[in-house]
Amino acid sequence: MKINPISKYAGGETKLRLKRFTKDLRHAAKHSEDPEAIHDLRVSIRRVAQALRTFRDLLDPYSVEKLRRRLHQVMDLCAAVRNCDIALTLLDQAGIKGSASALRLQNTRSAAVKKLYRRLKKERQKRRAAPDLRSHPKEEDWKPNQSLEANLCRVLPTLVEEFFASGRAAISTHASDQTLHQFRLRAKRFRYTLELFERFYGSEMERGSEILKHLQDRLGAINDCATTIEMLGADRGAAAAVGKLLRKRRAALHAYALGRFAAKELDWWKRWLALPRKSAA
Repeated sequence: MKINPISKYAGGETKLRLKRFTKDLRHAAKHSEDPEAIHDLRVSIRRVAQALRTFRDLLDPYSVEKLRRRLHQVMDLCAAVRNCDIALTLLDQAGIKGSASALRLQNTRSAAVKKLYRRLKKERQKRRAAPDLRSHPKEEDWKPNQSLEANLCRVLPTLVEEFFASGRAAISTHASDQTLHQFRLRAKRFRYTLELFERFYGSEMERGSEILKHLQDRLGAINDCATTIEMLGADRGAAAAVGKLLRKRRAALHAYALGRFAAKELDWWKRWLALPRKSAA
């Protein structure tokens, strides 16, 4: 089977991300108590998942779905630990230490770490092959008969238009926490999609990635508060203290993002995304 350029690229980028995931998984299995090890594993999972999502028309759906199920199961266990870490950190920032809620969260975290460790130990024994390529790729987002560069200058400007439309709808003083959470996920996916093609772009990609990272950080800070308030349940005092942090973080997001979704910013994104350079790889 003759492999077209975009399919070959999709297979290569997916393999690279699976290799990094395997490395981070082994590290997390050895250091399951380390919040940074769990965070790195979560990022690796998201990057693999986004590669599968981005190249879905080029990859075999059966092998993709099989791998996605395994990634999702590990991600859920990582999230259970990470949410406790975030909640405990926020309680500390809010000046609440040694409370009944903090003790309960510590116990919940200990139980979650044990479940995660057992799963990671099993995952270390498994082989993670990259998904097979489709013998006949679907011609939807990607056109196998076109060059990589032609595909990029057609697909990515459209993708950024969709991202800006969702951002303008989400970034407002009245947006719900759930709306912001969904946009946060979209921002992550957009950033990880661009990372798949960074070799085709120069300093503009670096600047764009930095903008998205700052946006993600602010959206993540809001989601941390919202998740923690939900976990606190009936502890009204702690929830009120975290609620104050939430309001400050929403104001910080609004101040940062207000100019990031202006028409001139969209024009800048579309201009450089439509001009990929030839990759040496």
